[in-house]
Amino acid sequence: MPVKLLKSVIVLGCIAILLGGCSRRMFIAGAAATGIGVGTYAYVKGNLKRNYDAPMDKVWNATLATMKEFNLTVTSQRRDGFNGVIDGKMADDRTFQINVVRIGTNTTEVGIRVGVFGDRGRAEVMHGHIYSLL
Repeated sequence: MPVKLLKSVIVLGCIAILLGGCSRRMFIAGAAATGIGVGTYAYVKGNLKRNYDAPMDKVWNATLATMKEFNLTVTSQRRDGFNGVIDGKMADDRTFQINVVRIGTNTTEVGIRVGVFGDRGRAEVMHGHIYSLL
């Protein structure tokens, strides 16, 4: 079990113990969600994250191709060997931000936030297209 996953499970367990009662069900669901494998989504505070079984370079290129195919305006992009951020605007003037993070040699996390509060539907469509290009 990866150290990051183990820490997440421990923190969730402590929270469940402190909150007691019905929150134990939430702990079990949270622990299960934390352990879900590559290719699943996590939607937290307007940011839709997904892990891909692909190297960062390939995911980065697929993400940029998705922006181009959807005619989205990329206002800035910055990247190093571990992280990348793409900022942009949609036709309705809503902004978006995409964070690409190298998790391992062949695992990359992509987080997409559309607008101030997030738009899960649009983020899911973007993720679906990124996935189709990999």
